[in-house]
Amino acid sequence: MKFIADVMLGKLAKRMRLLGMDVQYDRTRSDNELIRVALEQNRFILTRDRALSERPLAARHLFIRSDLVQDQLSQVIAAFPAEPTRPFTRCSSCNGTLAQIAKSEARDLVPSHVYDTCDAFLICGNCGRTYWEGTHAQRIRSLLTAWTQKPGSCSDPGPAKKR
Repeated sequence: MKFIADVMLGKLAKRMRLLGMDVQYDRTRSDNELIRVALEQNRFILTRDRALSERPLAARHLFIRSDLVQDQLSQVIAAFPAEPTRPFTRCSSCNGTLAQIAKSEARDLVPSHVYDTCDAFLICGNCGRTYWEGTHAQRIRSLLTAWTQKPGSCSDPGPAKKR
């Protein structure tokens, strides 16, 4: 399942990407452009915009009811329960696919203390951001578990480490 989120759902898009879901998000897209991309790429529209959800060409959509990101994510997970997740496989910023790189390739891409203490690194094939498993990773994994098992019971994980 591929998704596209409207301008009001940037935080939701980021959380879904952390779960490994393919979610396009561009806050500069007009409603017409959002619908066009959804139709061309067979994406399901996620929206908080009632007028957009009522447009005939936006037939494949989920109207997100809550303003709270944890409730939004719970609603998406409930609506698409069979959708498997592969956490930490997408760039939380641009939705690109992450790939492992050798430690030696990360030397000039990360701070020296990170290079010295980490062995595994990922890079976004689209925007080039580099990711590593910092001290925040266990907290985010716990939150991902909460997001997928106990709807509405999580808190904001804050920014992921990236460069």
